[in-house]
Amino acid sequence: MPVIEMVDVSLRRGRQQVLENWNLSVDSGEVVVLSGENGCGKSSVIEACSGLLPLETGSTTISKQLIRDSEGRRGRVAFGLCLQDDCIMGDEIVEERLLDVAECSFDTTSLLKKWKLEHRSKDRVAMLSGGQRRKLAVISGVLPALLSSKPMAVLLDEPDSGLDDESVKILAKLLTDLAAGGHSILVASHNQEIHSIANRIVNFPFSIEKLNPPIGKFESITGGKQVQRMVGHRINLRTMSLFANNGIAGLLVLGGMLALLEPSTLDAKMRAGFILAPALALGLCGDPLFRLLQENRAHAWWNASKGMSPNSLLHVLISAGLLTLLASAAINYYDWKLIGAGALFGFVTATIVSWISHATLRLARPNALMLRLLTPILILPWALVVDTLAV
Repeated sequence: MPVIEMVDVSLRRGRQQVLENWNLSVDSGEVVVLSGENGCGKSSVIEACSGLLPLETGSTTISKQLIRDSEGRRGRVAFGLCLQDDCIMGDEIVEERLLDVAECSFDTTSLLKKWKLEHRSKDRVAMLSGGQRRKLAVISGVLPALLSSKPMAVLLDEPDSGLDDESVKILAKLLTDLAAGGHSILVASHNQEIHSIANRIVNFPFSIEKLNPPIGKFESITGGKQVQRMVGHRINLRTMSLFANNGIAGLLVLGGMLALLEPSTLDAKMRAGFILAPALALGLCGDPLFRLLQENRAHAWWNASKGMSPNSLLHVLISAGLLTLLASAAINYYDWKLIGAGALFGFVTATIVSWISHATLRLARPNALMLRLLTPILILPWALVVDTLAV
């Protein structure tokens, strides 16, 4: 029974047609390896299967659930994913990363020990070597299947890249065991160790080689109760990114206004504008975690695997309210409608800016098109709010 299916998929990257009317299915308990020269389309297949790339024609499904089709429709189902980039923020803690992926409690020690990472369990990912970081990315990719007794898709793009020979052997044995548990493995790799455990090797431009791989033994990891992990909240408190990216901007605006304006001479409209301006500046900086998510394409893994990137917009709401209260205290004028409006407006503005910023990440060159140049239009609704609340 197919778990991973690509039907009549056509995909273009830039001016190059990478895939044209491409079909592929991976059955339960099967390991399919994609092999070929760099740039032949192996990574495109993995990213198309995970829903990260737009399709010209066709559709991709996992466990009979639509992931993406050429009309832009999207769906989501649990699967394992490891891309060429490690897709992990440097400020994540090794042990916390695995718990965030699992979204449940389980014994991380034995798993980390198997990969010789147990001594780094409390370290930030930024402190790891390149090989250790790659190990963590691979573990994150296979962990959902290790925790599942039902057949699940695992998509791995060059997982052996940067791993030592012993780790590659551990990975090959693990994939064999996952297949024995009914999981479907689609992996892009040049490594002969990975090729040796495949049921099929798809060689680009296109030929199929069938093999008789060794049979493994699957032992799932026992997980505890489901836990909603507050990733954005935790990372923001650890890095103080809200203060560094948003808070300083709001404080600079407040300080500049205090230096240039005399509070006692402000009329009702100027007073409302004075109180609400810092919240606007704070909101225009967007989601505090956005820059952290750009590190190693962390946003891509979160969007594909979890359907949504971590954010710290709730912290923006609280900070915008506090900053508005501080502006009110600076001129000794307290209007709770203005303070509430400042908190809400800062939150809404940051949400809009965050949406615009994340939309650019889907482009081939996200920094080439500055969609954030559209953000000054948000001054108009701010001006309307000031005019409405001026009393």
